[in-house]
Amino acid sequence: MITAIIISGILVIFIIGFVQVYNRHNRVVKKIDFAGEYRNKFVEFANKYFKTHDRWSRSGDLDGELYVWLTMNVSKIQSYVGSFGVMSYKPAFQNYMINNYQIIINTIPKFREGQVESFDVGSVDDCLLRYIGHLEEYQKDTQRNLRNPIIWFREGFREILSIPIFILSWFGIISNRTLNSIKDSLIYKVTSGLIALVTLVSGIVTIIVGYDQTLKFINKILGNE
Repeated sequence: MITAIIISGILVIFIIGFVQVYNRHNRVVKKIDFAGEYRNKFVEFANKYFKTHDRWSRSGDLDGELYVWLTMNVSKIQSYVGSFGVMSYKPAFQNYMINNYQIIINTIPKFREGQVESFDVGSVDDCLLRYIGHLEEYQKDTQRNLRNPIIWFREGFREILSIPIFILSWFGIISNRTLNSIKDSLIYKVTSGLIALVTLVSGIVTIIVGYDQTLKFINKILGNE
């Protein structure tokens, strides 16, 4: 009976972990698709604009439909690209620098205002390419994790171990930011990983040699016999 409970518990942890790993991989794939779609639409939009661009009137053909789509999704893509979409920017014909300049969100309106430069367009394209490249490398890791049962168990155990923290967050005792900081901390990851490893090994040993023999062995180590 106890062995069956242990086996069931281990299987539950594996399943929870696999779901976590799969969802993480799926989120990466969706981000790659969205970033790729945004870049394709941006390139199409910019090419149309500069194909008819007049350098004297500083205007070009503005595709209204693409402009609306790019503008509606600019906050989303800017938040996704993070540090890849930030730079120190020097406006044309100015002698000052703007630090932490958000490239995409500041470039899109320039098309309508007639202030966009080829440098702006290149900067947007570069940051999107860097971001997509980063995601594709990360996707290789998430793809490997989908085939690694040890990773499933580790992630499943971390999720179960974090239940008390989630409860504290749910009651408002700690903030979501604190919750994420704890889960992302190196100490939490190392500690939960070691506990998960010990739990898995002890569970397998118990299944193989039996609960009574395992308990007897533990008591012997602890000096209770």
